[in-house]
Amino acid sequence: MFGSFTKLVVVSALALAASIQAQAQGQVYCGGQVTSNGTQGTFNVQYFNDITYVTMFGLNTNLNASESYVLYCGDQPPGAAALMVYNIPTSVATFKVPLQTVAVGSTYVSSYIELIGRRNAITVLADPKDVVSPCLQQMYANGSITALNDGDPNQYNALNGSFRENQHTAQKKDIWIPSSNSVDPLLRSEYITAVSLFFNDGQNGELVYSRIKAAYTTLQADMARIPAANKKRIGWVYYDFSFQTWRLRNNDFSKGIITAAGGIPFPLSGDVQDDATISADEIKTLLLNSQFVIDETNFTGQAAVTTIDLWRNLAGFQSAADLPVLMNKFVYSLDNTISVSGTSDANYRLASRPDLLLRDLISVQYPLYGGSYMPKFLNKGFSYGTGPAYTLNATACGTAIYNSGDITNAVPQLSFTGDGIAPPALVGSGIYGSATGGSSGGGGGGNKTGIIVAVVCVAAVLGAGFAFAFFKWGKRAKEDRFIELEEEMNNEIPLH
Repeated sequence: MFGSFTKLVVVSALALAASIQAQAQGQVYCGGQVTSNGTQGTFNVQYFNDITYVTMFGLNTNLNASESYVLYCGDQPPGAAALMVYNIPTSVATFKVPLQTVAVGSTYVSSYIELIGRRNAITVLADPKDVVSPCLQQMYANGSITALNDGDPNQYNALNGSFRENQHTAQKKDIWIPSSNSVDPLLRSEYITAVSLFFNDGQNGELVYSRIKAAYTTLQADMARIPAANKKRIGWVYYDFSFQTWRLRNNDFSKGIITAAGGIPFPLSGDVQDDATISADEIKTLLLNSQFVIDETNFTGQAAVTTIDLWRNLAGFQSAADLPVLMNKFVYSLDNTISVSGTSDANYRLASRPDLLLRDLISVQYPLYGGSYMPKFLNKGFSYGTGPAYTLNATACGTAIYNSGDITNAVPQLSFTGDGIAPPALVGSGIYGSATGGSSGGGGGGNKTGIIVAVVCVAAVLGAGFAFAFFKWGKRAKEDRFIELEEEMNNEIPLH
């Protein structure tokens, strides 16, 4: 944690120094001027005379990893002497911007590029047969895009750049876009801004990201007004056929977006790692206590019976009547929109468009809140044993509202406080049921209510004490320039 804090402070100081230098020199902002770096250290931008220095930082367990690039707008790349003036290593990869022809080795990065309106620069894709975007499907069909072939040096040499999920420091045309599913939901979408710099379109990239963030945070703020006693319990699971066991999605993304949607993620007490094994008894307890379920099971090659019947049997229930969440048709898969090859749009856009999944989660819990909104990722048809609602193909290019076209403004509904309905009583014990082994409702009952109120009161007192302490610390910190820089960097901020 201390290393991450140090990185943020250093990044802030460098960015400020670069900004002052840029203003003094009045140079062109190569890559496009952006007003902020990644809010949690995802990337950093430094502007110098005629060049821009961009650094990508790793996520989670890879926090100490980084990769830097020099962007230039002139006819010739900067020489070693010019780089040394700014203490930039002479071995750094350089790119003339805007990039004109690029490869994309990771599906989610294609979405970043489409969002900033630069899809025509994509000439090579790692997965062109599986891509969900109608226009990228069309470009592959007409030969504008070819499949990535790492064994073809001619293909690589014809590119201006190649966006990859993994680091290849020896490949000077590779641009690393880190990925992780255990990050705050908005974090990975920050890379939209970073990617836009390589197309000399930084201002547009920052605008696109800000619109996504604004939609997300507005929805999140509305859901935050739901009383704790009325929040819905939402499970996120999948069955692992390789090990014949159920597993729990319990990473920062899944927990964060369920919480942002006004829900309560599992486990209900204690904690377990992401992809933790769930026993036969535990999965029954979890599903019986869930009011909504997201299922990520891959049923490929498992078509012996209807998918939902197989899912129910694997969970140990004889019929849908034994499982309220299934009886109410509140079990969702993540394939409501797919490509012609069956690839889920969630695989393609979840990193760049967490706002869509947030809208989905809100709409299934509170249909009246979203009005006529139709979920993009969550597929209710799974509960009915039917397939995805939307299949996108090449002919939909230009007619389907997709990517930047479906970033809509979220209008705050300040009077919204949920539906006023408390969850049913918990059944079973353990971390997926009642920790004490007894039954209780969403807000508790009897003596438990008194206990909860007491705990809340104690928490409130402690919170006030901490708030006062932090106020005093913040007041004192403003006198220190480097702590002030750290404060400026401390703001907020997916799966597959």
